[in-house]
Amino acid sequence: MRGVRNCIRCLSDISAQALHPHQPSRPLSSKALHTFSLQPSQERLFSTTSTSPQHSSNYTTPEPGPRSKTRRRRNPFVLSIGAATVITAAWYALGSGSKDESLNDTRFTAFDVISNEPVSPTAFVLTIRSRDIELAKNSAKLKAAWEHGLWSVEFKQPQLQIARHYTPLPPLEGEDGTEGHLRFLVRKMQGGEMSNYLSRMQVGHQVWLRGPHHGFDIPKRLGDAREVVFLAGGTGIVPALQIVHKLLDTSSVDGLADTRPSIRILWANRRSVDCVARDGLQGKRRADDEMQSVFLRQILEMKRKHGNQFSIDYFVDDEKKFIGIRDVDAALRKAAATKTPSTFQPSNKSCRWHSAELLAVSMDEDDGQAPDAACACAQERAGRKIVCVSGPDGFIEAFARPKRWAGGRELQGPVQGVLGTIKRQGKGTMDDWLVLKM
Repeated sequence: MRGVRNCIRCLSDISAQALHPHQPSRPLSSKALHTFSLQPSQERLFSTTSTSPQHSSNYTTPEPGPRSKTRRRRNPFVLSIGAATVITAAWYALGSGSKDESLNDTRFTAFDVISNEPVSPTAFVLTIRSRDIELAKNSAKLKAAWEHGLWSVEFKQPQLQIARHYTPLPPLEGEDGTEGHLRFLVRKMQGGEMSNYLSRMQVGHQVWLRGPHHGFDIPKRLGDAREVVFLAGGTGIVPALQIVHKLLDTSSVDGLADTRPSIRILWANRRSVDCVARDGLQGKRRADDEMQSVFLRQILEMKRKHGNQFSIDYFVDDEKKFIGIRDVDAALRKAAATKTPSTFQPSNKSCRWHSAELLAVSMDEDDGQAPDAACACAQERAGRKIVCVSGPDGFIEAFARPKRWAGGRELQGPVQGVLGTIKRQGKGTMDDWLVLKM
């Protein structure tokens, strides 16, 4: 389908009339209102109202053929409606001042880069800040996102006109997430268009975000259960830290230690240099360059605050140590033995939060669309323990099998892979667990 762009001369006439409605102006005839037809190759890849600095507006005006001229003569009423619509839009745009440029899920919003800090030879933490003009509105939206718990945004690469989802790191100690700062752990991949683009961002540069996109509602899916096991590959650890922030950091003041959940992370990396905070968590002496990493300090601070309720087991490809079926099964059994000695009753298959059957045909963003849905389980103690899988596509496929596309939606799909094998052979090990693919 071809796009349509209004003539600049017509729009300037309309704008002048909107600014000076009492001054006489020449009537806008159907011949004066003409359009530019855009060839499919000229149409923008993004369906957004934001304008990329690389986007060109030098479009040619093709001579309308006989058929289009005939339609123009035979449909003056349609053109009159179009003229009225454009005039109305121009009037409201001019009368209402500048449009809202704060974070939203349809357009991309500008943020300023304030630091680009290396974490390892292949990874860095990019810190950005909201522009002052949108700070108040963005702060409210960021606060709502952190209160939800699990969320992401999209970054735009303007030269290639592509977008990728990234998950923000939790706020640092002493922050509440409303300061307008966002931090992202990014691994620079060979041939990765977005990661290489972000790696070149320096202080003072601008990046463009769309969102927030709310993910799974972890507290509601967890219910009365208190165990979370997280299988993370590479930068897939960031959603795990968001869950730690939601379930442990935000409840550490009022919650008692024996009522808050335990979160165990199995973190796989290709190289040992990417195993941030491993030496510190194992009580070994830390190198000076490691201590300069704010990401490392954040992990150590989480461990200091939450003790045995937060743990990370490291697995490194270069050290020939991989997450195997025995490691996953042991983590599930160990977690199950720590907090909830008795099993839950079977969940209601129509329960929005605890049904594995409904989860398989759902998207993670569906949870944000039904925040007030009630639990349909009949038992007094409703809930499910949670095992999450987050990382590259191949990582998710190995442990749970990939998500499934159906009807234009990326659904969770059935649980197979390593976790599927444990479910078949574990003699009830996973009856109380929900598997979330991220």
